[in-house]
Amino acid sequence: MPIRMTDDPEQADESGSGFEGGSPSGGSGGGGGLFSLLPLLLSLIRGPKSLLLILVLGIGAYFLLGRGGCNSAIVQQAAQKLSTGGILDPRVFDKAKVYESLSDDDSKNPLPESANLQKYAPPVGDQGQQGSCVAWSSAYGARTILEAARTGKTPDALKFSPSFLYNQIGMDGCDGSYINRAMEFMTQRGSVPYEDFPYNDQDCKRQPDQQLLNEAQQFKMRGANRLTVGEKTNQIDLRAIKENLSQGAPVVIGMMVGGSYMQPMMGQDVWNPTQDDASMMGFGGHAQCVVGYDDTKYGGAFLIMNSWGPQWGNNGFAWVRYKHFKYFVREAYGLEPMQAVGTAANKPFECEVGLVEVKYDGKKTVAGDYIPLKQVSGNVFETVTPMKRGTRFKMEIRNISECYIYVFGKETDGSSYTLFPYPRTDDPSGTKYSPFCGITGYRLFPKDKSMTPDSIGTKDIMAIVVSKDSLNWYDINKKISQNPGTDYAGRLRSALASSGNQPVQANTTSKGNIHFTADGQRERMVTCLVEVDK
Repeated sequence: MPIRMTDDPEQADESGSGFEGGSPSGGSGGGGGLFSLLPLLLSLIRGPKSLLLILVLGIGAYFLLGRGGCNSAIVQQAAQKLSTGGILDPRVFDKAKVYESLSDDDSKNPLPESANLQKYAPPVGDQGQQGSCVAWSSAYGARTILEAARTGKTPDALKFSPSFLYNQIGMDGCDGSYINRAMEFMTQRGSVPYEDFPYNDQDCKRQPDQQLLNEAQQFKMRGANRLTVGEKTNQIDLRAIKENLSQGAPVVIGMMVGGSYMQPMMGQDVWNPTQDDASMMGFGGHAQCVVGYDDTKYGGAFLIMNSWGPQWGNNGFAWVRYKHFKYFVREAYGLEPMQAVGTAANKPFECEVGLVEVKYDGKKTVAGDYIPLKQVSGNVFETVTPMKRGTRFKMEIRNISECYIYVFGKETDGSSYTLFPYPRTDDPSGTKYSPFCGITGYRLFPKDKSMTPDSIGTKDIMAIVVSKDSLNWYDINKKISQNPGTDYAGRLRSALASSGNQPVQANTTSKGNIHFTADGQRERMVTCLVEVDK
């Protein structure tokens, strides 16, 4: 293909381990060989009963292997354990789509010092003896917050049922569940109000009737994306979490929790993990909802909403310092903002697209100068000067409003291929990346890949599609590929004709970027052709 997508060099992680005396986030704990088996052990955890079994075996192995001895305090804390139920499997987490976060450039994307969605949160609940933390954090917590933030109404007006979700996604025996499964369920099948399917920690078998299943359809959410640094499942993107929170989008996390996070946290405002927590890496996975952050509080911390009742923490909430968050959190999902209502829904559809040359400085890929474009005719643009073969570049997207981004390319034989979201190698119709840009600002994407023109011919052609609505990029690409000997621009227009959108004229900025503004009602898609001279 004329323009290739290539992996960026491995970025150096300069953030440190995140916990004094411990190993980096995502690695094994201080238990040596025992904790090299952590992913396997986690995959076996299905709820309180199995969690207790794993705990007993783990403590026994820890003692027998001479990894610090048996701490009676840990055993006592374990006996007082509160219910968890989050199954944290990196293989499942890897299936979630990757979110293209904003550039970590404070001059272009200044983040507020703090953000707090607590006012949109419903009263903290108690999951009791059921391993339903995923449902409490996802449906009752995050989904309720998302709705209240969208409408501006009190969260008591509409809070969502954890049982409706958990009773349908829980593992056999109601022993826990996966966060990714919860996100998929709420996207595909929706949620129902709490009062329509009340919670009962003694009954996880009751199933909703058809009327409730139909009702849930009206409360489907847009989706959720995993908040990692590129494809790295073991590196949670803290800045992306802050981006989501600052724009009203809650985050659901899967976190390793141990004894000090349980009974000792009653009435406490901030979690202070012990060295035992660091060495043991907790006793199991627990899902919770992140509702805020503050760069000045406790040296920088996230505000967590738990599901162990108001007695835990400070009325059910507690702060977790960034360094501890990074160390103990294994999964993070940002809920996509819902479509705005009222006057906010009339926000113009506006976006700016530019090409930026990038280079590797030995530690990370850094942005260089813009590659200026000039307008040829209509929405056809070309590079002002020929691009040298081997030049690595990315696209800079500045979206003023939420949108979806798609990029196609013209193959040497005239057919079309998809540059972004780039297809999976094992399934060309699927992708690991989300095209949704719901968080507004500047993003340099793809995050961990760059584009490079090849040595064939003197001109490469890309098609950039910015849409207010999600598109079936695989089918569109197939349509563009039909009759490869004909005009590429014409085939592109034909493939998108069914959308019924009014054409929108784009223009160039003083920097040589593409810019457009549309009303967002009738004009919901903008298509531009970029010709890269070589």
